[in-house]
Amino acid sequence: MIDTHLHLWDPDTIPRSWLAGVPELDRAMGLEAYRVVAAACGIEAAIHVETDVDDTGLDLEVDEVTAVMGRSTLVRAAVVGGRPGHPGFEAWLDGVGHLPGVIGLRRVFHGLGGDPGAFLTPRLIDDLRLLGDRGLLFELCVRPDQLESAIRLVDACPATDFVLDHLGRPEIAAGVTTSWSDGMTRIADRENVVGKLSGLIECAAGHDWTVETFRPFFEVALDRFGPDRLVWGSNWPVCELGGSLGRWVTATRSLLEHHAEPVRTAVFEGNARRIYRLH
Repeated sequence: MIDTHLHLWDPDTIPRSWLAGVPELDRAMGLEAYRVVAAACGIEAAIHVETDVDDTGLDLEVDEVTAVMGRSTLVRAAVVGGRPGHPGFEAWLDGVGHLPGVIGLRRVFHGLGGDPGAFLTPRLIDDLRLLGDRGLLFELCVRPDQLESAIRLVDACPATDFVLDHLGRPEIAAGVTTSWSDGMTRIADRENVVGKLSGLIECAAGHDWTVETFRPFFEVALDRFGPDRLVWGSNWPVCELGGSLGRWVTATRSLLEHHAEPVRTAVFEGNARRIYRLH
């Protein structure tokens, strides 16, 4: 298995204001702790995804994760944090876009309040077009009511590849809603978008879930994106809030157990190798 959504952090070295509201996670979550649980689950490689650091910590996190990739064969690539849509982005990208192992960028939008389309600005569109020009992907982290704006963003950047984190963060307790399902259909119609099977534990908001809790959402994602545009991620250590990495691996293997072996291989490994350019 290849984990396309790993987070590592140490609150003592880089500020992340959001951790103050999640005391269970407000401590060092390092590579060695992850390595132990990943090995037990059969994970052989991982992609580090930025951790929504405060603005002052952006460059520090890039430095930390590139150092991790330099000394570890487990973490094979990184999706770094940045501020597209803000002044100075192109110059900042000039400094990080060429670093070994950096294959894309993410900016978390789901925590923004107010208008669900507020993040969609002309400057953001221009900056994400730059990513496509430079062969870098962008990971979309949006909630269901932001899917329409995400679709408009994708349409405005046809040469940029996108990954939809956490399947658009559906509200699991509400079941498969028409708005989420329709949004998934429309965004999956864009061939430059890949879906990521991750984060559903957190969207379930608690420990009281089973494999069947997630099956309807998984089936929608597989149907819309197809087996060649769906990747798997753990969202460790955030997945520990509603279970564990081992429990999530077991659940997702169960979701795929009745599908053909090529489908399982594609979702758990093959697609990640292609999309994140692992060798």
